[in-house]
Amino acid sequence: MIRLGICGPIENIEVVAKMGFDYLEAGLTRLSEIDEAEFRALRDRVQAAPIRVEAFNGMLPAKLRVTGSDVNAQALHEYLDKTFARAKQLGGQIVVFGSSGARNVPEGFPIDMAWRQICNFLRLAERHAIDHDITIAIEPLRRAESNIINMVSEATILASILQLRHVRALADTYHMAISSEPASVLTLCGSQIAHVHTANPIGRECPKPNDGEDYAKIMQALKDGGYDARMSIEGKTDPFVEAGTQGFACLDAARKAVWAEA
Repeated sequence: MIRLGICGPIENIEVVAKMGFDYLEAGLTRLSEIDEAEFRALRDRVQAAPIRVEAFNGMLPAKLRVTGSDVNAQALHEYLDKTFARAKQLGGQIVVFGSSGARNVPEGFPIDMAWRQICNFLRLAERHAIDHDITIAIEPLRRAESNIINMVSEATILASILQLRHVRALADTYHMAISSEPASVLTLCGSQIAHVHTANPIGRECPKPNDGEDYAKIMQALKDGGYDARMSIEGKTDPFVEAGTQGFACLDAARKAVWAEA
């Protein structure tokens, strides 16, 4: 049965557990910004909680470019070395490579070269992923946010071509809806999908019962493709407790309906 999580700060881990979620998804960049004492305090808090921070998004800050003429491989290496080690201590198993600010292709820069640069970055990141047994999930983003890797099919093809053991694709049902990518893609690409994000495509709202989105259909498509890992809510969650509680109830009902048929 698919496991459910929600995106939010690490400090929310106790309340996220009380809502019923199986894990928390937090931002990776923060792990590069805090000192050792603050990190140890966060680690102790997570280890005392009943769930872990199993997934991280926001893989790179915008200043750490992976395309264009300002790519600094050594800086990327040092950043990944620090953040992946810390993520693993918090329970990290997935790191999401969305990071539009870092990967967007600068105006006038050759697109074919940008694709090669992204491939080179993922090969570099693979080394750190191997060291910490973390899987990198390439996130397609809607065209309003990114000018490269916009479809689940593109992320899947990229992961398939690279053939890196710790690099796979992510499916975000919000971006899929905006890009008119059908749920059937989840079945067709299921073997290459490592992680899933979801939100109501109308306003990117946190899921809630009877909000017009068919979450059971989405989960059925994932199940048909052989996927049963994680699905994180990545949407508007204000107020956090109310939105998150409704989101969990909605997705939990859908997963029970789908996996009860097994």
